Amino acid sequence: ICEDRVSDSYGLAADEAMALRVGENQSSSILRLYTYQSSSALVGRFQRIENELNLDFCRKQKMSVNRRPTGGGAILMGEDQLGVALMLRDWKGNKAPRELMQHFASALSEGLLIFGIKAQFRGKNDLEVEGRKIGGLGIHSNASGGYLLHCSILVDLDVTLMLRALNVPIEKLESRQLKSIEARITTVRRELQNNITLQEVRNKMLRAFSSYFSVEFGQSCYSPKEMKAISEMESSRYLQKDWVFQKVDVPDFSGEAKQMTPAGLLDVRVTMAGRQIKAVFLGGDFFADESAISDIEGSLRWHSSEFKNIFSTLKILYAKREEELSFLPIESVCEVISKAVESAKAISNESSVSYGCFVNPKISDAENILS
Repeated sequence: ICEDRVSDSYGLAADEAMALRVGENQSSSILRLYTYQSSSALVGRFQRIENELNLDFCRKQKMSVNRRPTGGGAILMGEDQLGVALMLRDWKGNKAPRELMQHFASALSEGLLIFGIKAQFRGKNDLEVEGRKIGGLGIHSNASGGYLLHCSILVDLDVTLMLRALNVPIEKLESRQLKSIEARITTVRRELQNNITLQEVRNKMLRAFSSYFSVEFGQSCYSPKEMKAISEMESSRYLQKDWVFQKVDVPDFSGEAKQMTPAGLLDVRVTMAGRQIKAVFLGGDFFADESAISDIEGSLRWHSSEFKNIFSTLKILYAKREEELSFLPIESVCEVISKAVESAKAISNESSVSYGCFVNPKISDAENILS
């Protein structure tokens, strides 16, 4: 099924409603290749929307906001990002989520390889080209036994718009930090160095999925019963403020720390959700392989904040990437990360209002967020 410029509420409702019907054997497996209206800011299932999005900026830009059924981080979707959704019950009898995600990522990688772009599935949910993110994956299972696998392929991206919408105040970032963030993201057009159309990317993805799953996908549209299910899902969930602006019990707090190392200045920022590390950003003027730094950041997502656990995880990674990380001692990295964690915990203990530079003040309920 191919669709373009759908609303955020319809796009999300169609994904979830059809995955439910597939699980109930009321619809066959579906590959959906679609785009959203520019632009829609979508948070992950378990995120606090006021932490992740700059809601004032989104309102001023008339940018829609919503909540996905899949986990993961906030993303920006629009006419230059290709949504790829696969709804199925299993693949050759396999229902293990991680393995289904691996198959999904492999099909996506084959689609990009048709253009000569070599992408890999790395970390928990990233599709990367030499350490630069070109797509983010998510998975959602439902009670009927259906799975929704989803990816946003960056055909193109306005990085500055993304940072403003996703609550990263770029005016507080040094130019080299901004360049560092931009360097960790890539797009199909950037890799090919031409203005390829989204339709061309969609066609190649369709071809790759047909080849990988040995299925001939036929162009189709929703049946009346399917349209009814989508409409009911949209009105009952994705058009409801209680869903979009629901509270998450654990607030986020950010901390930072800087330290000179043998490799240069290491500038670390962390976001904490309770006692868990939600995300880590490593910046500075050190020398190290870009993909290895991305691996460090990826390995510490939703990770214990205890020093010994951080060290244990990074020790395994350093063993695999010894050469690329030889100028950046593991002891120094763990020490600065731990200092950033302690900084975030101190802010958490002092106040639930000021989070640092990445998040807005806590807002108690959906009505206040909207006012």
